This record gives sequence, C-alpha cells and structure tokens, in this order.
Amino acid sequence: MPPSSSQLMSAVRHPLRRRILRAYLNGSVDCPSASQLAEAMNQRVGEVAYHLKALAQCDILRLVQNGDGEDPKEPHRGWTLDVEAEWLRVVLEVWAESDITR
Repeated sequence: MPPSSSQLMSAVRHPLRRRILRAYLNGSVDCPSASQLAEAMNQRVGEVAYHLKALAQCDILRLVQNGDGEDPKEPHRGWTLDVEAEWLRVVLEVWAESDITR
C-alpha cells in the first residue's frame, strides 16, 4: 500500500532522501547497503541509514537480503524500492515543481 500523502510529504521533504530516491530511479544504485549508498553519496553511514529507515517507515523502501554479499554465510542486506518507480518519479517531479519548502 502506498504511503499516505502526509507520510509522503514527510518522506521527500529532506534533500538527502530525495537524492537517495533519485539514485534508485536513475539506476545508479541497485539494492545497496547503507554503507554502499553512503560511500556513493559521500555522506556519513549513520545519516544515510537514518534516512533509509525513515523511507522504509513510509513503505517507500524495504530492507532485503540477497546473495550478493562477499561472504556466502552472511547474506548481503540492501535496500530496494517498495513502490512503483513511475509513481515515485511523478512524486519527485511534483515536489520539484512545487514551493513546499516553507
């Protein structure tokens, strides 16, 4: 179920969250861990992890385990979109065109 409009506004209000979501949409990330995403965005891991969890609380992202980890006994945990990419693209476009930053 997609997030409510108030959850969505809260989720995309922060610029780093919008950067994270755009990275998913432009294909520059594919199920990254918080540390991989932090490195790609030149941000602190703790800050990125916080925003990933906030996006997960709104059902925009979800944490998954897959076999891409270096150690086969430790599956890779990464974040993936939990909403339709086109829907998210429209939301970010509307945000960019609006004056909601007040």
